[in-house]
Amino acid sequence: MTYPAEAKCMQCHVVIKADSPAIKKLSESYNAKKPIAWVRIYELPEYVYFSHKVHVQKGKIGCEDCHGPVAERDVLSKEKPTSMPACMDCHKQRGAPVNCHTCHER
Repeated sequence: MTYPAEAKCMQCHVVIKADSPAIKKLSESYNAKKPIAWVRIYELPEYVYFSHKVHVQKGKIGCEDCHGPVAERDVLSKEKPTSMPACMDCHKQRGAPVNCHTCHER
């Protein structure tokens, strides 16, 4: 998993919540071309493989699907559980694979 590039966040936050302290800090880092010191919200065990790229490209899932209305937030928080049953339920709802090798033994 990786954190989004500041440019990705600024696509919306150049106008949305631009006056909030957290977004001002993001904007300053973006303009100075300095990376943000992101704070991890979700943590998965080492034996779980997760790729944002696969979920976004193959699953056609947007940031909001898992992280809530990110454009409206100053700070993100954990929105959804990352337990195995929660992931399996989401995969089943979207017709994604649910075999063990999808998320394990990479």
